[in-house]
Amino acid sequence: MMISDNYRNLIVKELNFVIKKMEESDVLVEKLYYFSGIHGLINRIFNIEYDPDLVFAFFVYRSTHEAFMNRYNAIDKGGDTSVQIYQKQVDDLIKRSKEFAKQIKNKEDFSDTLKKLIILLYSTTGNGYYLFQKGTLKV
Repeated sequence: MMISDNYRNLIVKELNFVIKKMEESDVLVEKLYYFSGIHGLINRIFNIEYDPDLVFAFFVYRSTHEAFMNRYNAIDKGGDTSVQIYQKQVDDLIKRSKEFAKQIKNKEDFSDTLKKLIILLYSTTGNGYYLFQKGTLKV
């Protein structure tokens, strides 16, 4: 990823704040609110200093947030409650975000972390949940 150290440091600082707030909260929707800050942050940065890796990260984080919010809303509104969100999945959002922050800081490739987020996103879908329950899909 080819961005200046100034923006790299800003991403890491903001990621660490988001992660801290997610860890401090005991409320799922609040954790997801803070999690949404990641794709917002990435979007702001690549609007100033464009990088295709940041665009990739933005779409993965935004899609992951949307999937979790869609699942949360379905459960909260009493709709489709057959697919649940488990603490392990939420913990993994935090874990992957910590990995991402470390990789950004150390100028490392983060595509494997984004792949893990996509798998985590998939665990919120009907088939992904089935595979998660079966033990085939691991988060």
